[in-house]
Amino acid sequence: MLNLVLVRHAKSAWHTPGLADFDRPLAPRGREAAAWIGRQLAAAGLVPDRVLCSTARRTRETLELALPALPAAVREAVSWHDEIYEQRDDDGYLTFLASRGGTASALMLVGHNPATAVTAVGLLADRSEATRTPLLDYPTGGIAAFAFAIERWSDLAPGTGRLLGFWRPPRE
Repeated sequence: MLNLVLVRHAKSAWHTPGLADFDRPLAPRGREAAAWIGRQLAAAGLVPDRVLCSTARRTRETLELALPALPAAVREAVSWHDEIYEQRDDDGYLTFLASRGGTASALMLVGHNPATAVTAVGLLADRSEATRTPLLDYPTGGIAAFAFAIERWSDLAPGTGRLLGFWRPPRE
């Protein structure tokens, strides 16, 4: 059994003229949500043994602010990937996860929309879950956790996931 946690980066700032999308930092609300993400992951027992994170500034900041709430070993399990930011294929992150999951039994990806939402919905074995959760309109700072009855990430395929839970940051 493998587990996957999909995290969309927390709320980013849009107020800096001329700043490239890749370089946008988190907004103050996003910084609070990023710390909440770490606390929520720890409270739910969603501790990954491998983390794949986009190299964009807002995803890096999201992960860095979430990490203090998680065991120290998680920090050592982080790898950074340009491909996560650049993902534009119709299958979302599915191929990337299948090829980069390695030997992890609990994998986490910190990424962007629309790829995060496309991946989450595509993985659902029970597609009706998409209409009962915010997966179709995956909010910033949203966390979805899945379980798969597979032994290798290379066997990851559409429709093979069971949604364990979905969480969104509290609004102030």
